Amino acid sequence: MENKIEQASIQHVEVFFNKAYLQIKAMSTDPNQELMYAFYVYKTGEVDAIEKSAYKKFDTHQLEITAPGEYRVKVFAKNKNTGKVMTQSSKTVQYTMIKDY
Repeated sequence: MENKIEQASIQHVEVFFNKAYLQIKAMSTDPNQELMYAFYVYKTGEVDAIEKSAYKKFDTHQLEITAPGEYRVKVFAKNKNTGKVMTQSSKTVQYTMIKDY
């Protein structure tokens, strides 16, 4: 019987706003695997990512948003042992600025 190591994958990317901050959390199928995460933030209507983070060991990221619009995140998870990279995109979330008069 062959012993095959199951590769972790990104199960879900959660995105939400807390005041003016876009909060991102990547959930993997195997939290025990050593994964490094990078986060690319996209705004609807923009071709390129408005923010690209370096790979880091934390599965969360936060970005201050200064313009209203729709945003989505693409998460890259790299296995430190194999170098294999997996990606998963979030749903789109709306950011609305409320002005006090």
